[in-house]
Amino acid sequence: MTPTNVLSRLGRVSCVINPLSGSTPADAPDLIREKLSGLPDKASIHIAGEGDLPLLMETALAEEPDTLIVWGGDGTIACALSHAGLLGPAILPLPGGTMNMLPTRALGGDHSWDMLMDRALKGGQIRPMPCGEIVDGPRFFVAAMLGDMTRFTNSREALREGKILEAAEIMHDSSALALHSNISWSVPGGRKQTSTALTVNINPDTSGKLEIASVDPQGLLDLAKIGLEMMVDGWRNAEDVRLILADEVEAHHLEKGRINVTLDGELKEMDTPLRFRRIDSAVNIFVPDMS
Repeated sequence: MTPTNVLSRLGRVSCVINPLSGSTPADAPDLIREKLSGLPDKASIHIAGEGDLPLLMETALAEEPDTLIVWGGDGTIACALSHAGLLGPAILPLPGGTMNMLPTRALGGDHSWDMLMDRALKGGQIRPMPCGEIVDGPRFFVAAMLGDMTRFTNSREALREGKILEAAEIMHDSSALALHSNISWSVPGGRKQTSTALTVNINPDTSGKLEIASVDPQGLLDLAKIGLEMMVDGWRNAEDVRLILADEVEAHHLEKGRINVTLDGELKEMDTPLRFRRIDSAVNIFVPDMS
């Protein structure tokens, strides 16, 4: 993720805004238009609604901009990154979601959208960003989490949307708190192991390698202990988290054919087995000069 040495400009800009994301303001299109009003070429603004987000992203990319600005949650930004690829324009992700994992990872820090825009207008650098990929499946740019406990993602989204009863039902669902070692996984040349939960992380500092963390708590008390260790020391240093680096990892569910998978915060249910690999240069990111 070493940036180029040349200070770049935004150039011709297309912008996709998702005002339905967690913290994107309703007047986001007007705010962006005002920020970009001084560009030599008028920026093209696309507003996501209840329609097909991938189709909207393809429309914006078809304009062949130099920079695609994406303002929304992690799901919206992940859609842009996956569609752009390494041959597409540089992506400037603006935080507008609940967790904002992707813009924080892509830009190397937690910054407000307006600060990022102000600095981007003065220039920036282009960085290649790595990703993870499920073979014959979707990409992810921060982490994939596997296991029944990933259903807590739905609980978080239900709370954000004010669906208190739905969130409570998910939290009390026995499968969401299942503490069975029902995930079988292995890396090339390694023995098969079992876990309750498995995370496949894309660490920018481990070129060519997936960072694989497995958790196998013996009960709710042990789960709480692991959670406390993660909060205090960070998950990489937690005593009960097993961490390895590998080129690939394959996982499947021991009790059923499908498994809950959270990709950059978005919950999916997928058929197993699943094989994960890393792509070191997956997409170009426009990183504003923050100096």
